[in-house]
Amino acid sequence: MSLIQLIDALLPQTQCGKCGHPGCKPYAQGIVDGEPINKCPPGGDETVAALAELLNVPVLELDISRGSAPPQVAYIREAECIGCTKCIQACPIDAIVGAAKLMHTVLIDECTGCDLCVAPCPVDCIEMHPLPLGTLPVVGGLASSLEEHRARAAKRDHARQRFERRNARLQREEQHKQAEREARAQRAAQPAVATLDPVQAALERVRTQKTASADAALKKAKIDVAMSRAQLHKSLKAFGHPPTFDQQSQLIVLQQQFEAAEQTLARLESSATATAAPAPAKDADLKRAKIQLAMRRAELKKAQTAEAPPEQIATLEQALRDAEQALHAAEASSEQAVPDLVRVEKRPIDSQLRQLKTELAYARADLSKLERRADTPGDVLDKARARLQDAERQVKDHVAP
Repeated sequence: MSLIQLIDALLPQTQCGKCGHPGCKPYAQGIVDGEPINKCPPGGDETVAALAELLNVPVLELDISRGSAPPQVAYIREAECIGCTKCIQACPIDAIVGAAKLMHTVLIDECTGCDLCVAPCPVDCIEMHPLPLGTLPVVGGLASSLEEHRARAAKRDHARQRFERRNARLQREEQHKQAEREARAQRAAQPAVATLDPVQAALERVRTQKTASADAALKKAKIDVAMSRAQLHKSLKAFGHPPTFDQQSQLIVLQQQFEAAEQTLARLESSATATAAPAPAKDADLKRAKIQLAMRRAELKKAQTAEAPPEQIATLEQALRDAEQALHAAEASSEQAVPDLVRVEKRPIDSQLRQLKTELAYARADLSKLERRADTPGDVLDKARARLQDAERQVKDHVAP
């Protein structure tokens, strides 16, 4: 076994993301690359000690800024479930069963307590309950005997196998859908190709293949955007507030990945729109002028937000005016009415207001989480309510004229 596999075998296999990674194996890779071994709340001190022994490094104190993760399982209030399947899609090990518009339920013996199903629920009918007595937790506390330690290791292996089988199934389903899309595209192109001469038929097949490849690339870009957004939101939920320096660095990287995925998707969508159907030359020029105008406007807005030098701002403003004139000329050439262009100046982004609203969102989420727990002390609730009231007051004072 490689070092990554050995480390992964010691991790709890909850795939919860509280370490800042999308799963246990990526965190194992991070540890090999030099990350601390104390970033796994579900593993607790037991996992930290086991990793320290494996890697022959000092035992570190568990990073409490990432929250606590006692042995727990998800519970669905079945009378309130609307059958949306969002929790089924979020569960990393297929521990929730149900169907669309039908009641869902959690398989307690399979649930690892990752709580990833709580946030997606639109009706907030999922709760995290302490692990029932007599049920062996995946992790949590020091093993009292060798048999218990082996049983926990076996449960971790079982959770890992379910996670890997789920990923393999999702990959097979995606490959099957892609094959069906390509087959439909080929069947749709066959009648037209049959009536063409050999050269035209070959060109038509090439065009069909390019279209299928473009569709596949566009779908992949959409999936990348969705996954990047989900990973960013999951990390924001898992990290404490305020986040540590390492967490801030990870959030910056995730934000950059999300923005890059969005840019790739926008570029592919622009290409698909430009080549969707053969258009007259005048219409193509008009579309090109509109795209150029949108790009010049976005470049100017980005430079203004970044407080670029005045010379650069002036150059971009001139480029925007040129793009507007080019659009007018293209519209006149295509015999379409020239629109009335009205530039609306938006207020610049208030960084302080954004920070205050972020603190308000964290305060509201923390209070909601504490109120859902029956064992939360009263003084902790009072402190959380006072924090929320203070955050609301600061936002109100800042936006008040």
